[in-house]
Amino acid sequence: MRRIILILTLFLVLINGVVFAAVKTTKQELTVPASDGFSIRATLEYPKIKGKKEYSTVVLLHSLGYTSEWWENLPADLIKQGYAVLRIDLRGHGRSIYNSKLVRTSWKSMTNAAYAKYPDDVQKVLEYVKKENTKKSFFNSWAIVGADIGGSTAILASDKMPYKPKTIVLLSPIVETKGLYVPVSLAHLDNVDIFSISGTGDTGSVEAQEYLKKFAQAAFAEYTSEARSTGMLMLKSDKSLAKIITSWISEYL
Repeated sequence: MRRIILILTLFLVLINGVVFAAVKTTKQELTVPASDGFSIRATLEYPKIKGKKEYSTVVLLHSLGYTSEWWENLPADLIKQGYAVLRIDLRGHGRSIYNSKLVRTSWKSMTNAAYAKYPDDVQKVLEYVKKENTKKSFFNSWAIVGADIGGSTAILASDKMPYKPKTIVLLSPIVETKGLYVPVSLAHLDNVDIFSISGTGDTGSVEAQEYLKKFAQAAFAEYTSEARSTGMLMLKSDKSLAKIITSWISEYL
């Protein structure tokens, strides 16, 4: 409850006259080979701040059937707060559609065995960013925002990672989808607080929240958006949501 109150307080401050100047950024387009040679595409963007060598990073994992371009104003809000933003196109989505033989692969035709590679794909991208950016640090302090299957992937990938995120934000959480079962991995995240967001009338996500909360080992906060939609589409119909998410993340990074 304390965190929800703080979020709303910060949000009211943000909407009452705080205007950010334009932020100059550095953007890197990444192509990372997965374990099986599949090409995973991502975009790393962070503000140009003279002398700054360490950036807290927010990883964004999109909804099923969408791409990393659908995050509305969330990436810009995070960058204005000084964070680096890593947007990943999940396998079979957006620009991440070519296997090792350069054959196009769509999420629509993928088997559960292919979806099972999502957590490893994300880990490969993070390891690539760490390795290729030796002059700057991005993952000493980081967080993940994931929408539906992106949220499931966030929990499963965090369980695999040797360095854990400070917090995970779930938009329209799911207990299991495409064979990705979340509860066991969630139970392994001893010190990772969860912020779970569902849209108005989204009974499926609310039921998933109540179930997943039983497995959480740290705080599990819940918020109902005014949006009558699901996943990352909530950001389109609820313009306040990006700032609420940014305010939550600011407590940890």
